[in-house]
Amino acid sequence: MSLDEYYAMNDNACNTLKRMERQKMSGIKSALEEKFEEIFEYKPWLEDASWVRNAVDYICQGKGKKEDVIAIIDTSISNKGKSGLVLTTDSVCVKESSNFTTKFIARYEDIDYTYINEDRFLGVDITALELNMKYGTQYKISLDQISKRRLMEFLDYASSLYEEEDELVW
Repeated sequence: MSLDEYYAMNDNACNTLKRMERQKMSGIKSALEEKFEEIFEYKPWLEDASWVRNAVDYICQGKGKKEDVIAIIDTSISNKGKSGLVLTTDSVCVKESSNFTTKFIARYEDIDYTYINEDRFLGVDITALELNMKYGTQYKISLDQISKRRLMEFLDYASSLYEEEDELVW
């Protein structure tokens, strides 16, 4: 085969793989949106473009696209999406300074298991949802604006979608 034929075949194969990846992500997004609505019993509001852009820029640290956002749990004082939690098609992004929660991005495929750590200190609830990552890191989500049990159910479901994807045979 000539070099031009090789380049044409390579380009065609790359385009096919890109198309397959877009279809897979579209299916994952639909599944995650449906599961979010089932678990939390509401459809997230994502109509304010500046709010979504702020969430992607600040909470997701610019490592995402607005079309990948499933839900935003906003905890910023002005409700402009600059702190809180963002669920995307491939990760949970958090930026919060209260309690244990700090600033991190946890990809669903890297979550080993989740755990609710219930605790109180001086009469104050400091319960946190722990994300135990496959590479040993542990993150804690302690936002009061969201049910930690429901969030745990969602994250466990999202992680399972990525586990199944690894088992696909081409």
